[in-house]
Amino acid sequence: MKTMEDGQVMLYSSSVNGQEAKIPYPWLVFNEKIKVNTVFLRDSTAVSDSVLLLFGGNVSRGHRDGHLKMLGGYLEFFMKPDLAEMYLKLKRELDDYILCKMLNPKMKIKLSEELISVVRLLIIEDQCNGRFTFGRQEVIPKKSKPLISKSSEGGDVNVKGLLQTLLARAGHDVPRYRTKELRNNHFKAAVEFNGMQFVGQSCSNKKLAEKDAAKEALEWLNCGSSSDLRLKDAK
Repeated sequence: MKTMEDGQVMLYSSSVNGQEAKIPYPWLVFNEKIKVNTVFLRDSTAVSDSVLLLFGGNVSRGHRDGHLKMLGGYLEFFMKPDLAEMYLKLKRELDDYILCKMLNPKMKIKLSEELISVVRLLIIEDQCNGRFTFGRQEVIPKKSKPLISKSSEGGDVNVKGLLQTLLARAGHDVPRYRTKELRNNHFKAAVEFNGMQFVGQSCSNKKLAEKDAAKEALEWLNCGSSSDLRLKDAK
């Protein structure tokens, strides 16, 4: 996931979309960005190709028939030529209608009922799978699950897997774990990623120690703070 200005970004984990393993939409619009070693997006809404093409700003023709571009070519869409022409024509009419409505707020919507009906139908029929985006594969939506479930120390929740999935979605490397054996035959682990280190509590074995460190990292991503956050040693 990336933006034009920031490159790779992550969803703020306490947001609704941040708790989704996969988002079956090709695009996200967002209201706020927060930078904490990496850039997090908040107040995001997933949208389809049709919504972006009709309401997302200027659209221009590409170098071939059926090729549409936005943001100077940063966003590209590929479709049948007649479908591309339909989008361009519909967008021009929609932009003209919105401008007229802004200049004349009392203008009756009934005068453009046909246009609005076409736009509504197009958006409803769009399967939101990014079919016009080159190389995108359709994702089947899944039910939302909490990022971290309450569990005992020996529970079955795969917090290490959750953390790795979250980081992979943002384009970051796999998290690294460092474990130290304490004098009381217990273990304490730290997980490192993106220049940060999170230390877990003392546990009875190495596996549980790594899980606790991963849980600390997930809780920080979910809440935006941690009582045991340290910058990774530069060595």
